[in-house]
Amino acid sequence: MARKKRKDEEAEEKYEWVPPEFDEKAFLKKDIVGTKALMYTTIVAVAFGAVSAALGNTVGSLFGFVSYIAGVIFLNYTFKYARIRTEDMDKKTVIGNVALYLLLALGIWILFINRPFI
Repeated sequence: MARKKRKDEEAEEKYEWVPPEFDEKAFLKKDIVGTKALMYTTIVAVAFGAVSAALGNTVGSLFGFVSYIAGVIFLNYTFKYARIRTEDMDKKTVIGNVALYLLLALGIWILFINRPFI
């Protein structure tokens, strides 16, 4: 038969959660860098979407697609010229910026190849 535990044996140390130190400067710096990268990505996506539409309408759709893909390469290599340090951003932020570029540039491209914009 199992022995009953006494209340003294049952009492454990009370655990008290202590929040970690919050570095407000580092948080704000990371947030500002992410916002700058987002704005820069938006500008590049609109520009390359318009260029892709112009090339697609005049030269051919293949050249439009090539310029669309070249925008991703251009984006990643020109972050340093826009004074945006990719080392200060998380990987998921960089991936999010690339996804934003792909979707926004594609949307602008599709918008500009339709009848009212030709």
